[in-house]
Amino acid sequence: MKDIEGFHILWTAPYLEKSKDDTYSMQDYELLTMILSALMWRKMNGPITLYGDARAIDYVEGQGLSHIWNGGIKEIQVPDSISPGVFWAAGKLYALKAAHMPAVMVDLDLIVWKNIGEYIAGTDICAIHREGIYPDVYPGRDFFNMDSSYSFDPLWSWDVPPVNTCMLYMAKEQFKNYYVDSSIQFMENCRETEENLCHMVFAEQRLLAMCAARKGKIIASFFPEAADIERQDVFTHLWGYKNILKFNYGKRVEFNGRLCERIEREFPEEADVIRELHVCR
Repeated sequence: MKDIEGFHILWTAPYLEKSKDDTYSMQDYELLTMILSALMWRKMNGPITLYGDARAIDYVEGQGLSHIWNGGIKEIQVPDSISPGVFWAAGKLYALKAAHMPAVMVDLDLIVWKNIGEYIAGTDICAIHREGIYPDVYPGRDFFNMDSSYSFDPLWSWDVPPVNTCMLYMAKEQFKNYYVDSSIQFMENCRETEENLCHMVFAEQRLLAMCAARKGKIIASFFPEAADIERQDVFTHLWGYKNILKFNYGKRVEFNGRLCERIEREFPEEADVIRELHVCR
């Protein structure tokens, strides 16, 4: 079975912008999910790398977790001109810029339980699923607050459905660079200082679909139908469940216990590591 390269991204600037101090930290359930995500990727697919800013690297090293990413840890730098408040996922674009394809970008709150080789075989781009063009999330071009020198490519189609990128595979370096450069150019020329949903998902998710259509690339989906996602056992994505875990202590203890048990059972060599984190009760 051929290895599939994966990578995580940890960019601390959005957290620190909201924080009252200069110290970065993760919630216990976030930390455990990230650890199990990396370990399961290693077990089922191949090496995994962490791309992070300097504070992120200091944090994981301080937690004794550097070894979790057997593909290594690499530093990224997001320019100060990119607002972490508006573009809270910009770190993903700069990690993509640094990464070499073919590879799979995996969100920190997503755990892949199986080998995904059959899903990505023969594809140029493969993502979890496409999304509908909902106007409150994906508005038209007149919505965007852009520098006067910027212009949208007239050959970009605003009718192609956006792409959910919580797990994203790309095969070709050339297309990856085109998409990332287009996204970064958009973010660099954006004058928005507050709105942080439509601008971010345009840069990350809608532009990917536009760029693919522009270059004649077909985007495959791990799960083309929404119902398939509900029934699948390939991955677990925390996404909105994090809000429940944040405020419901009972659910949080139960969730952490399940992850600790899974890590200790499948990766006994990491048992002492997670005990040192004091997140398992």
